[in-house]
Amino acid sequence: MTIKTIGAHRIQHGDIQNGIDELMSGVKADILYSDPPWGGGNLKYWATYNKKTTGAETVPMEFEAFIGKFFGIAESYALKYLLVEYGQRWRDTIQARATGAGFVPHGIPETIYGATSQRLRLDLHLFARPGFFYPAGYAEEIQGTKGYDTVRKSVGPLVASLAAVGVAEPVILDPCCGMGYTAKAALEFGCRFRGNELNAARLAKTEARLRTKP
Repeated sequence: MTIKTIGAHRIQHGDIQNGIDELMSGVKADILYSDPPWGGGNLKYWATYNKKTTGAETVPMEFEAFIGKFFGIAESYALKYLLVEYGQRWRDTIQARATGAGFVPHGIPETIYGATSQRLRLDLHLFARPGFFYPAGYAEEIQGTKGYDTVRKSVGPLVASLAAVGVAEPVILDPCCGMGYTAKAALEFGCRFRGNELNAARLAKTEARLRTKP
């Protein structure tokens, strides 16, 4: 695993199977927002894609092992809010895993994934620790959004809510940060970012975003 520090931000080129303890280095996240790979087929696809784009050999995790690792990270490192994008086929599994990790469900707005010609419905699961709540009208504002618009409309109001209770520069964690939409939102709203990504080529795009002023 390789970790880079970019100002107030830290990113890790690593496999989620190996955890994120070193990346976090004792810090907990106020918000965990992520779009992890969906289901068994997609996990195999991303292993193949990783080899194609970087030459790295990767052993894909089985779905149950992956989802267990992901929610183990959420349980250990997400202090307040957990937002998980996922295909609707796995809705019940995501809800069960998150509640089992100590989070309270707060709704599932539908967003859009893919090009116009093949628009797919995507769940955005909203969870929070007991005692934390989403702003009024939050889910309605996200409903039907797509791409970065979904991320910014998700992150912005939460950062404002945290600021209202004295949390300045909250930490946003994305254990599967891809090309850096969550990092872009962290910059836009003045947050500290922590991200992990298996694919070095995609992580380079996250790094480029973090080195660019919003």
